[in-house]
Amino acid sequence: MRWIVAILIGCAVTGAQADGVDRNSICKDLSLDYVAKHEKNRDYRLFRVFEFYSEKIDACIHVEAKLFGTSVEVRDLTGVVFADHQNMLLHCDVSGVDEANIEVVWSHRGDISEVPYKDWLTDGKGGLPRTLKTSEFLLTRSDCEAVLERWLVKWNG
Repeated sequence: MRWIVAILIGCAVTGAQADGVDRNSICKDLSLDYVAKHEKNRDYRLFRVFEFYSEKIDACIHVEAKLFGTSVEVRDLTGVVFADHQNMLLHCDVSGVDEANIEVVWSHRGDISEVPYKDWLTDGKGGLPRTLKTSEFLLTRSDCEAVLERWLVKWNG
């Protein structure tokens, strides 16, 4: 899959260990903990799961992509983006895309509890998110992989 190539090419080890802290290792541990916590409700044999340290966000990013069907989720496991317990940065399924506009969330210091969805959540192209308006056509796994690839190019590293 194309997005696997993007993540492998984009992973910068220098930023992950610049101050002697192995952030990639911490991210791996957090991802394993997340999977262990949720595996009784989800069959992880059916997902491609990977994690990485994003220097641009300064966070551990956890990605789950269904191998069958259409579903991609990207989460911040370190609680850097949102002030509350929310951690979903990107969700894509047959109904469309919800992508958090991280810059807007940060402009509210992560507290978007009083901010309307349309102001901080998009379809990844500047339009309304699937939460407010479902896609005019059903998205495929390839569509969601393309959305993920674009997200990784923007935020990886």
